[in-house]
Amino acid sequence: MDGIFGCKDGQCLVLGWVNDDGQDPVSKLVLRNGFGLRGSTTAVYRYRRNDVTSYLQLPEDRNLAFWAIVAIDRPETMNAPVTEVTLSVGAERKTFQCQIRSVAEERFMELALELLGTQTVGHAPVETFRYLDAGLGRSLIALNLKVSKRMALGAQTVQIGVAPARAEASIIVCLYGRPELLRIQCALFSKCRGIENYEFIYVSNSPEMAELLIKDATIANRIYGMPITLILLPGNAGFGVANNVAAAAARSARLLIVNPDIFPMDPEWPSQHSRIVNDLPPEQVALFGAPLYYDDGSLMHGGMYFEVDVEFSFRDQQATRCEMLRVEHYGKGAPPQTNRFLVSRPVPAVTGAFMSVEREWFESLGGFSAEYIYGQYEDADLCLKSFSAGKPAWLHCLPFVHFEGKGSTYRPAFGGGRLVNRWHFTKLWGEIVKKNLHGPASQAFSTPAHR
Repeated sequence: MDGIFGCKDGQCLVLGWVNDDGQDPVSKLVLRNGFGLRGSTTAVYRYRRNDVTSYLQLPEDRNLAFWAIVAIDRPETMNAPVTEVTLSVGAERKTFQCQIRSVAEERFMELALELLGTQTVGHAPVETFRYLDAGLGRSLIALNLKVSKRMALGAQTVQIGVAPARAEASIIVCLYGRPELLRIQCALFSKCRGIENYEFIYVSNSPEMAELLIKDATIANRIYGMPITLILLPGNAGFGVANNVAAAAARSARLLIVNPDIFPMDPEWPSQHSRIVNDLPPEQVALFGAPLYYDDGSLMHGGMYFEVDVEFSFRDQQATRCEMLRVEHYGKGAPPQTNRFLVSRPVPAVTGAFMSVEREWFESLGGFSAEYIYGQYEDADLCLKSFSAGKPAWLHCLPFVHFEGKGSTYRPAFGGGRLVNRWHFTKLWGEIVKKNLHGPASQAFSTPAHR
């Protein structure tokens, strides 16, 4: 046994390893102590630990380590000095004594997601989907909803400079771990004509950056004359929830969801955006995205479509089929003036790196779903909700450069979060995508631009 972590909602994360020779794997895990704690599970997840296989002088491709989440009915019983952990491996049982270490719910979730992202023997995504199907997915999403809701309720707002009373649109930027991007982005956007008609709302998922962000936003306001609404969250609520909090504070009827590593290519874009919103039919501007470019000038994003990956897990001389949705970008890597990817057209989805949406429509869709952990797939989810409600996402030519992957600090738990999000997105939208939204030339969007 390596240890047990417990959080106040009554869940215990149990870690350890067992040399079961692959014959009789761990079949049950039971917790009990003198304070009346009782809990058990048969859902024991396995992964590689090279230190264990090295110590035992066994091949490295062995899943000897394990972890499990055990639900406890009475959380107060976790405070006992000693808790017994009984493992059942075939006919053998062994009991260990441990003390449960109390951690905050957000740390508990982070630990579980770090473990989920750890490589397993076989094909990792397929094996992970099996675990998530067995109930782990629902448990992690429920915990994330609880954590992110608490973060949202703790939001604090700092107004720097005088915001426009009637902004034409609200530019909402979610920050995580990269405070310097605020000043860089403000410097570049300040050179765009008409930007004074837009309000800037920065929402931070990194509470440790609060003091620095207030200082940097104040400097940016004094240098560039740009008022900034700064919303500080007490923890990482995730991309979707943070943007929802900022959207609720917006003063305009038009929301622009923008990543901190998005920068303008054309100083006239504010007036171009206004013409798009005001001149095109309402159904074409309810929700739309824009072409995004790599720093080498090639196209990164001309809208998004969905593929279905079919993969297999081979275990116990049996094959298990697994279907997983994947998001792809039209024109990724194409030369910058490849017109068929730049023309205005409906698309299955657009990226949350830059998204313009009518506020009333955004709110009618429920905003970004809070069920996605940290970030990824919530933008595609919003677009599919819009599609299902009768207004597909559009792409209009309003170019920006995107320094993809540079807008936030990576943490190991994010890998596990992405796996949960992909699983959840597949469960929600898999059948609809396979029916009429599959591939770059899907039935619902079978126009020449997509072929």
